[in-house]
Amino acid sequence: MVSLQFNGGKMRKAIIFLSAILLSLSALNAQENLYKESDVIRFDKKVHDFGDVLMAEGPVTCLFTFTNTARQPIVIHNVISSCGCTTPEWTREPVRPGATGTIQVTFSNDQGPYPFEKTLTVYVGVGASSLDRPVVLRLRGVAHEKKKDLDELFTTQIGPLGLRKTETSIGYLDQGVVKSDQMQVANLSRSELKVETGQVSPGLRIDVSPNPIPARSMARLTYTVNPAAMGETAWGRRHFVATFRLNGREYPDKLSISGVIKDNFEKLSKADIEQAGVPVIDRSYFEFGEVRKGQAVNATYSIRNKGKRPLVIHHIDGQGDAAIVLTQLPLTIKPGGKADVKVRLDTAALEYGGEVIEVLSVITNAPSKPILNLFITGNVQ
Repeated sequence: MVSLQFNGGKMRKAIIFLSAILLSLSALNAQENLYKESDVIRFDKKVHDFGDVLMAEGPVTCLFTFTNTARQPIVIHNVISSCGCTTPEWTREPVRPGATGTIQVTFSNDQGPYPFEKTLTVYVGVGASSLDRPVVLRLRGVAHEKKKDLDELFTTQIGPLGLRKTETSIGYLDQGVVKSDQMQVANLSRSELKVETGQVSPGLRIDVSPNPIPARSMARLTYTVNPAAMGETAWGRRHFVATFRLNGREYPDKLSISGVIKDNFEKLSKADIEQAGVPVIDRSYFEFGEVRKGQAVNATYSIRNKGKRPLVIHHIDGQGDAAIVLTQLPLTIKPGGKADVKVRLDTAALEYGGEVIEVLSVITNAPSKPILNLFITGNVQ
């Protein structure tokens, strides 16, 4: 055993020094044992849509409920709002395994008549550690100065079913992960409306509540996308559509929901992420100068893998039909290796002329860069 002897101020300095070392080691150890959200906490929802609210109603409140799915207590350390007009209150005490807690959010509703969308960043502690990333919750709605008729709020119609729009986006979709979002719809007729789906894309589910929708009333339409139910391994930008049968009558108009399917890194360990492939593009812009309309342009991009494991290019999306990927995909690049991606731009298929900036979205298996962009620029006369 080694004996340390200090006197007076030297002893105090030594204690402070050793305490700092122990705290640093504890912090490092905690960082090495970060938890994934799916193993720790489950929310009943991550988006709350207030729908249409009148400013005269004053503050509006919603509630998010969460369940501890871990094997040890969890605690909400902090909830940070993106705006001072949104005030969160949450369960402060530790929540036992299997138990539930809440985050109550109040929106001041005094910012003026406009659509609003706010985010809440939730920091969750698990024992001496935490989640590998905070949980993000959203609340949204539309504030009005005075009450509007249903026909003013829902200006797009599929038969008697009123919508604000028939095209929407669900954002990014992780491979194999089910994602849902909501929109308000309305029954614009004078009798109740039974809503059923007609033709629906694989992987899409539509639910309406209440259903039937009472006469001249609003309802909530929930759209759920499951990439795994598409019957294939799909990547990149996808469109899901649904038609409706209203009170037994088929309508051909479609609700279209777009999303971008990317790789899912949820189950990767820290070591997997550190050793994963890393794409490096020598030049992301290809400039072709000036060409005549109808002339094809061939572009080449060199991609290197500076990671320790193979890099896979799953898919490449263009903005429309003008960009054609000539390289066979998926493309695998060995660690330290390099490969070319060849693309042809058919200027005859462009919907516009003059200065052209076409964007290509590259879907990869790299946690550091799951989606990266390539550009084709020039002038088409």
